[in-house]
Amino acid sequence: MDTLRDDLLAYWNESVVERAGVFIGRTFVAFLALLVLLLVARVSLRAARRALGRTRAHANALLLVDRLVQFTFLLLAAAWVLSIYGVHFTALLAVLGAGALAVSLALQDVLKNLVAGLYILVERPFTIGEQIEFKTYSGTVETIELRTTALRTLAGQRVIIPNAMLFAEALVNRSAYGKQLLRVRVTLPSGDANRQTVDDLLKVIRAIEGESKDVGAAVQVESVTAEKVTLRAELLVPDARKTAPDVAWAIHDHLARAEITVLE
Repeated sequence: MDTLRDDLLAYWNESVVERAGVFIGRTFVAFLALLVLLLVARVSLRAARRALGRTRAHANALLLVDRLVQFTFLLLAAAWVLSIYGVHFTALLAVLGAGALAVSLALQDVLKNLVAGLYILVERPFTIGEQIEFKTYSGTVETIELRTTALRTLAGQRVIIPNAMLFAEALVNRSAYGKQLLRVRVTLPSGDANRQTVDDLLKVIRAIEGESKDVGAAVQVESVTAEKVTLRAELLVPDARKTAPDVAWAIHDHLARAEITVLE
């Protein structure tokens, strides 16, 4: 009995020592793997920040990219450490893949809006404060979030548009070049209109438009009949809605009998 007991204790002690040695060795390798991934993650974050900095990306986009890079390396670190300790890597990938597929199917619309929001924040087809037109909506951009964009319309309403719609369809950025086209229709009795009237009207709108590299002031003749003459004045201004009253009153001061309609 004593001999058997001694043999069992010797076996147990040998097994424990062997397992402890293997565990310590794998722990050391896992530590080195984590250290390597930490260095690679830092280099990747700096590269991503420099790349986004050159595009003048929105702060939300920078934060999202940081989180995505960190989360990706966290998953890689967890998978690598588990594989070092003997967990089958293929089985782990299968579980993670199944989970990712289930989440993507359940949150398909949300993910589409998130990807579109990231594109908008990075590429900046429009920014906060600019005026855009999208389908039947027209207004000033209030906020650009990762999932939605908010517009403030001229009627004082707040319109929330999913980013996936803005990403997939055409929109008009009325503030992209710092100027907006203002159109005014001027109708005069035929007896009060002649060729000189066109030149006078052109001088009026040029004075309002001012000197600019983007000169768009023009006067076109829409129609001439026995009763009336219809002209269309066009000019580029920073804000068409705010400038329209000044243009209308300036034309009225020079052409008192004119019927003036702001087309914008």
